[in-house]
Amino acid sequence: MAVFQNSAQAREVLGGFFRQEAATDDHMFAGSGVIIAYNLNDPDVRLVLDASKPPQPGKAFEIYVDDANAPAPQVEFFSDADTFDKLYRGEVQPMVLMMTGKVKAKGDVTVAMRLLPAMARVIPHYKKYRETH
Repeated sequence: MAVFQNSAQAREVLGGFFRQEAATDDHMFAGSGVIIAYNLNDPDVRLVLDASKPPQPGKAFEIYVDDANAPAPQVEFFSDADTFDKLYRGEVQPMVLMMTGKVKAKGDVTVAMRLLPAMARVIPHYKKYRETH
């Protein structure tokens, strides 16, 4: 069974999680200068996280969910939504996913590599969020 029932639920859950992180915590992307995109399928949803501007109180970074006006990312990742969910739950390692082809990348992957420590710190937040969403 898929983690998300459909694209609407995936947009609601994933968009909600990243909006919560941007509003309550700045540890994930804030100040990194990075624009990163996640292109998910099964169900389809595109998330763009934009930390190219200085963090503002209550808004550490911008989140675009299926928004054609999202800025161009420096790096894009492509995977299915279940793999993305497992990644943010800490059940799989990013490099393993890349090496096995479960996640594909386009653009400057070294940009995203700088964010791995921040991503690791957000895993408990995502797990807790997913318990109720």
